[in-house]
Amino acid sequence: MAEIIASIAALVLIGTTFYALGCAIRARDKERREVALNAVILEFKPRQGHQIHSRRG
Repeated sequence: MAEIIASIAALVLIGTTFYALGCAIRARDKERREVALNAVILEFKPRQGHQIHSRRG
């Protein structure tokens, strides 16, 4: 009986470890996509300095 409980506990521990690794990988990938998207947004965002000069002139 103790062997069965130990086996179940080991499987739960292994499953939890893989779940945590999967969550960490997804979070890292999401962060990388957000950084890349922010870079694209900043690249195409009009600069405020140019807008001020164009309004004056």
